[in-house]
Amino acid sequence: MNKNWISPNTIIGPVATGVYYYPRTEIIDDIWVELSKGNYILIAAPRRVGKTSIMRDLEQNPQAGYIVKFESIQAVKSEKEFYETLYRLIISCLDKSVKAKKRILRFFKKNKISEIDISGKIKIEDNDFNYLEEINTIFRQLDDNSETIVLLLDELPEILHNINKAGKTEEAKAILKQLRTWRQSEFKKLQFVLAGSIGIHYVVKTIEGRTADLNDLQKINCEPLDKTQALQYIDWATKKASVKYSENLKAYLIEKIQHYYTPYFINLMLDEIDKKARKENAPDITNPDIDDAFNKVVKNNEHFADWKNRLSEYLPKIDFDFVHEILIHIAHKNFITIQTIYDKASKHGKTSDYMDLIGDLEQDGYIVEEKEGNKKYVFISPFLKTFYLRNNPIYNG
Repeated sequence: MNKNWISPNTIIGPVATGVYYYPRTEIIDDIWVELSKGNYILIAAPRRVGKTSIMRDLEQNPQAGYIVKFESIQAVKSEKEFYETLYRLIISCLDKSVKAKKRILRFFKKNKISEIDISGKIKIEDNDFNYLEEINTIFRQLDDNSETIVLLLDELPEILHNINKAGKTEEAKAILKQLRTWRQSEFKKLQFVLAGSIGIHYVVKTIEGRTADLNDLQKINCEPLDKTQALQYIDWATKKASVKYSENLKAYLIEKIQHYYTPYFINLMLDEIDKKARKENAPDITNPDIDDAFNKVVKNNEHFADWKNRLSEYLPKIDFDFVHEILIHIAHKNFITIQTIYDKASKHGKTSDYMDLIGDLEQDGYIVEEKEGNKKYVFISPFLKTFYLRNNPIYNG
């Protein structure tokens, strides 16, 4: 192994934080503007765009007057556990409060909170503690002189889905109603930023039959990088790396990825190119090396199988069967027209809401309308298209 070899500044599995995080300043600025207005935020984005990294950035770099706490809440399994988690996060935030310190210390004593460890976990000496009631009590006591608490909740759609799937539909509905109640209340010192790896809209629609409880959330679109930003990202990620990219090589790499430019997909390519170059001690790469990397990436099912599994897990079977056929059709035919979509909707008994499902596929980063008004849909990423083609090699549609 070449000990002097320097790999690109990329990360594939874990959330990109610290030196691996590529700042999305414009999105961060948009979120702070909306938080300053008192809004609750829904980060709306396709998968693998970097929602969680953005939330961690917000936590690590709060603006003055805010205490910000991030939590992935995917493990929550009940309504009570949801409020318990929120309460723990709020107490952890209040423990850092400067403006309300004396008041909070009295609150801790009153509620017999005897221990707060470095991770924010608390020990309460009351087995009958009503977490929801105490959350409301806390925020009735906070005034304009107190900091605003912002809770960044990742994976909210997942916990709603899991609670509903466990037969606790009324608990899932109650959480949605309570979040809406807080948004419309006088508790202006509590705000939420919500996100998830699946579209919250069709989860909520499954639970409630509609999405009205989301209508007052302020949506922040977390878009993929545009072409210029993608080229800048390659420069950033490879600034000190052994493998250097000329303008022509960067343009060719971007052309292979096509228009769905996310740090994650770019990282897959940079990482695969680097592996081969390092093994051969050959930092001077060519277009065929980029082609080889692309082919290896698309053969690695572990990167893309989750996209299919998410749909089968979170959609009712009748909806999954419809959208799965849509995706297989596009993989084999390169596109699908609106007429063909309608024909398949008729076949699956989905003519009343088929465009809602197409919209969900767009929102979650599977497909995109080829041209405005053309009503012809294609895969947003050649990686996904190739995965669906390899995963479903025979199609008679």
